[in-house]
Formats: sequence, C-alpha cells, structure tokens
Amino acid sequence: MTKGTLPRRGLILAVAVVGIVLSLVLEYVHYRAYTAPMAASVCTLGERLDCASVALSKYSVLLGVPLPVWGFAGFLAIGLAAVFRSRLLLPLSALAALASMLLFGLSAFSIGSVCVWCEAVHVASLVLFGLALAARRAELAPLSAAEPTVLSLAPSLGFLLAAALFVPPYWGAFGWKGDLPFAYGQTPEGTHWIGAAAPKLTIEEFVDYSCPHCRVASALNLRRLAQHPDELRIVRRYYPRISCGPSGDNRCLAFRIAHCAGEQGRFWQTDRWLFEHFDTRVEYDLNEASRDIRLDRARLGDCVEADATYEWSVNVWKSAKKLRIAGTPYYLVGDRLMAQDGIPPLLDAL
Repeated sequence: MTKGTLPRRGLILAVAVVGIVLSLVLEYVHYRAYTAPMAASVCTLGERLDCASVALSKYSVLLGVPLPVWGFAGFLAIGLAAVFRSRLLLPLSALAALASMLLFGLSAFSIGSVCVWCEAVHVASLVLFGLALAARRAELAPLSAAEPTVLSLAPSLGFLLAAALFVPPYWGAFGWKGDLPFAYGQTPEGTHWIGAAAPKLTIEEFVDYSCPHCRVASALNLRRLAQHPDELRIVRRYYPRISCGPSGDNRCLAFRIAHCAGEQGRFWQTDRWLFEHFDTRVEYDLNEASRDIRLDRARLGDCVEADATYEWSVNVWKSAKKLRIAGTPYYLVGDRLMAQDGIPPLLDAL
C-alpha cells in the first residue's frame, strides 16, 4: 500500500452503496405500511419478525423525516467521506453504528418486533465502522480541511432538508399496528377525537365503514392532521347508511367493534382496520380483529354483544339522522354542515 492511499476504500464504497440500496428498500416498506397496510410484506414472518410493526411505530420518523431517509443520507455521507478521504469517515461510521445498536434495542424491547431489512442496514453500519477503524491510520484530510468536509456532508444535509420540507407526511395516516402519532381522547359526550389538545379548528367527521369514499377521505384528513398537529382536531362521528338494529342484529357491527376497542385504548387503530377490511367481508371476524389490533378477544366479544352497546349504536344512528346529513363522508364544524370540499379553506385559514 502506498502512502496516502485509503485502505479498503473500494470496500467501504461498496458497503455504503449497499446501505443506500437497503435504505431505499426500507423507505418503500415504510411508505407501503402507511399507504397500503393490507399489502403483503415479504419481510413479515410473524409477530416478532414484522417490518410493518417497526415501520408503524412512533420511532420510525425523526424530526419530520422517516428513518430510512436518514439512513440514506448517512450512508451517502460515509461513502463521500471515503471518496474525498475525509477524517469524518470514522466519526460518521461510529455514529451510524451507535444509532444502529440503539434502534435494534428499541425494536426488540420497545416495539416487540424486528425488521429483516432494518437488521441488514444495521449490519452494514457495523461493517462500515469496522472498515473505518482499519483505515484510521491512512493519510486523511484533517477535520479542519473545509473542502473534504463540505463535499462529504453538503449533499446529505441538502437531501435531509429537502425531505423535511417537501416530502408529504404520508405517515400521518397511521396504520392499525402502530402507536398513535398524535394526542387523542374523548369528548364529554364520549366521542373519540385525535389531534390537537387545544385545537383552533375541530372537524367532526361523519363516516360509515362500508363507504369507500369515507376510507379515502379519512386517510386524507389524517395526513392534513399531520400538517397541523397543534391546530387541528378530528372527532369521529358515524352516519350508518342502514339503521342500527336491536340486540342480535349485526347491521352496525363495525361501529360496535370500534366502540368496544375504544374501551381497550385502541379506538383509532381499530378505525383504520375497519376501513381497510370493509370490502373483503360482510361479517367481521372478531378473532382476526383482536389479533391484528392486539385486543383482548374475550373482552371485545362481551362488549360487542352487550345490550348497552346495541343501545349505543341505535342512538348513534338516531342522532345522525336528526342532523339531516346529506351523505358520507360529511363534516360538522361548529354549527355548519359541509362536504369534503369545504375543508381546505378552513385549513388555509389556520
């Protein structure tokens, strides 16, 4: 090896490229977990090995940027540090290795699932750190050298800034497996809300889980909520397209499932699950719902069939009828009823 040659530079570049590719794969997985939660994932192999659970966790987005995008930027910076022989190579790779170990710990112990693609990224980070350690005696540009530092960091920092400013917050429409990214609670009347604790704008959204337009509109409004988390609150209201019946009648089963899931603290996850499953069955399988949403099956079943729950669903239908709502989805803002096209001007005024 001649003086001034960075040992294993070609290998460092190759591993950095692998990390970039893996980060792009992970970003695709992250995007699909939020926008198409029913899509099958090749890396979901059980409860403990589930990429979707990791992607849908509250740890998957940092400072408004998905973690796979951070990974892409990190591997890019490490690769460029090798190209320009910057002494940033070792601290950058050390930071990546430390982040990988922390994220593995969060996945294993806080989320309860690990992701195959994530662990491949973590391995790439550790390999890069080992290669950077081996290269630490090479003749590298000093940390004070402006040009290698700028050339190594500027593209990644610019990429992160662009992602923070221009990537739509698709993760605002959370899935049923993940934690809620917003505050949530119940109104004094017992209806469920999500969004700002002290809202400037409250939108009561009337839906029917068997309405495909409601599914699209609800996801859209959750993404809007991600853009206005401190000003906007969404309240879930129902307008069943058929009347809810007495005990033993399952015409409003979906609403009763959501109501009972709320007693277990999983209302909004159940709300998402019901929207995604409405077109695949006439009857909802409580076993499947309990497994997917992580509910106590016995408690859910007892609540769904309770006389009080049937009475609640009938009252929900009657109260919506009294408002003379034109259809679903429909919205109540203050004392004004409006369709979907009335929402954007209200948001623009925030």
